[in-house]
Amino acid sequence: MNSTAEILQFRAKEQREERRVADTEDGYFRLANMLLEEYAGADLTKRQFKVLLAVLRLTYGWNKKMDRISDSQISEIARLPVKRCNEAKLQLVEMNVLLQQGRQFGPNKNVSEWRIPQNEGLSPKSGDKKSLNLGECYPSKQGDTKDIIPKTVKTDPPKAPEGQNGKAFSEQVLAEATQALEYYNELTEGSCRSAEPFAVLLTETKSRNAYTLQDLQLVVRWVVQTWKRRNNTVAKPMNICRVNRFDGYLSDAEAWQKTCVDIDCQAVIDAYNEVTVGRMPPAELYRDRELAIRELAGHLAKKTPEGFREYFGIFLTDARDFYFGGPDGLGWCADLDYLLKPVTFRKVRGGTL
Repeated sequence: MNSTAEILQFRAKEQREERRVADTEDGYFRLANMLLEEYAGADLTKRQFKVLLAVLRLTYGWNKKMDRISDSQISEIARLPVKRCNEAKLQLVEMNVLLQQGRQFGPNKNVSEWRIPQNEGLSPKSGDKKSLNLGECYPSKQGDTKDIIPKTVKTDPPKAPEGQNGKAFSEQVLAEATQALEYYNELTEGSCRSAEPFAVLLTETKSRNAYTLQDLQLVVRWVVQTWKRRNNTVAKPMNICRVNRFDGYLSDAEAWQKTCVDIDCQAVIDAYNEVTVGRMPPAELYRDRELAIRELAGHLAKKTPEGFREYFGIFLTDARDFYFGGPDGLGWCADLDYLLKPVTFRKVRGGTL
């Protein structure tokens, strides 16, 4: 790969640390005070409590009593191994803290049905009586807070963001949100399933106009390219699509885009079609590809269509049959969009195709 090293160069990513602040505009759900108090008093393990909170987010957070929830979804929120999430979920079902109907799970609001061994003075493992009577140390036994703190009646509950809590998104918004999610997963090689964060931004409100699909895709590319990664993972859609911050993100992304190399993108498309004719699908120029070409040009030693031509030629020389439909030519085949991905560039540069 010596010839490759002379043609290609790798530019280190700019690093940006994200500051995270909770805001109800990013979404919220209602929880009965009684349930909150019972959860606070439930003597659950740390792992069980984390899984319980994740299930609450994936059900009440979507205005659903129950839903089909995978262990990987819980793992993403609880930041626990998938196997541990499954174990804790089944333990909560056995204790009737969670309900299960087929493949659906949800919180059990009937707290009288809960059977938490620790709360009943039993060992969570053996079921034997403990020497300590846990009820004696409960704060609720030391006095009734209802007699101390008067209950405040809220006559005007906060209004949920548009598009949430019962108000459906339009079909167009849902279609574009799905495209934005697919674009995110393609760039990050992820498997996120919720398009709601994108749908919220694509929906117009009284205080702002709707953002466009191109706006979302630009910010996603900017985040993938410049934000500092935590635990080697890219920021999730719910962190990228913060309503009260997206204006700033979009402004920074547009400024970042202007620093991309000025290049004749149509000439790059022509070079691709000439070099790969007969082996890869032909391509046309559109906005997403123009952005990808300008960004990838910054990594090339020759920031010209000729530099791209040489890059495409190296790919054709080094890539295995797998990338061209396999031995019989009937399988998946790489295309221009695949070549414009940063991860593909890194593979070509490192000789790991």
